[in-house]
Amino acid sequence: MSRAARAAMAVAAAGLVSAAYQQAADAADRRRFPPPGRLADVGGRRIHLLARGEGTPAVVIVPALASNVLEWVRVQRAAATKTTVCVYDRAGVGWSAPPPLGTLTLDGMADDLHTALAATGIDPPYIIAGQSLGGIVARRFQARYPADVTGMLLVDSSHEDQSRRFGWWTGTGAHLWHAAQRQSRVLGARRLAGSAGRLSAVDWASLTRETIPEYAGAARAITLSSKQRQIVVRETILAAQLRGRPQDLGALPLTVISSANRWWDRWPTWSTMQDELAALSSDSVHMTAVNAGHNVHLDEPLLVVQAIRDLVERCRATHRAAGARDTAPRLPARPVRSAG
Repeated sequence: MSRAARAAMAVAAAGLVSAAYQQAADAADRRRFPPPGRLADVGGRRIHLLARGEGTPAVVIVPALASNVLEWVRVQRAAATKTTVCVYDRAGVGWSAPPPLGTLTLDGMADDLHTALAATGIDPPYIIAGQSLGGIVARRFQARYPADVTGMLLVDSSHEDQSRRFGWWTGTGAHLWHAAQRQSRVLGARRLAGSAGRLSAVDWASLTRETIPEYAGAARAITLSSKQRQIVVRETILAAQLRGRPQDLGALPLTVISSANRWWDRWPTWSTMQDELAALSSDSVHMTAVNAGHNVHLDEPLLVVQAIRDLVERCRATHRAAGARDTAPRLPARPVRSAG
């Protein structure tokens, strides 16, 4: 047998061992870390929702690309002192079952969320909040179920046309390159590196800052899972294909939080698109997170909490005003006299 053949066989064997290790570790993690929330049936699949607090309108948080509920626990717990706050895992993320192949769409994400909310008894009206890609999902949810949405919060939200406007290398091409990198990783390699203490300090810092200490182990397990790699690739490819304009929101109470800490070559385009999002509603508040990167909820969680509380009060005031108009006594109409 040639040296090249022996090398090929060694690589193949190592790949099989790594994949087997990854599969066994994933199974062990599922037993160690049960879902902290509820699993709702959405047509034979299960979607994970984590709800806290009481009151209406319920705030429903849609996380960023391939991001799970644990990133939002700090914000959720603080905001839930005022009303119900729910955050969920999209299909394939966290504890939610993956979507069938070829069915990953923004409308499908919105429909999954609507079905899961109904199944778990979280009733409208909703303030729908979305970060990054989650902002586009939030807008699709509002477009499909407008009667259920009483307000919207966008946290450094993606824009439907950003891939085209950033250009190939920093838009569509960057997304596809990121997806290819993820797909090419050997299953189990990153997990083995972590077990051997070889995972970079940057990776560990990112994993441990995502959530509260209670959920740090679960956050690491999700990040190192095979399912996570798959959904990162699928959602990244979906993001690369986005084109179009965000729909007008009329007079829907809207708050937009934009990060000021962006890459300088992209900042003018990103800033313009954030202004466009803030202009979608005639009842809009636009805030800038001056000390935050893209993950504003991690860098400035108190800012996001206050924005949620303020938006809840705005929506309640709007509802009270509408109710007062509907119940106000009406004077009898005066007879109309004809001229002459």
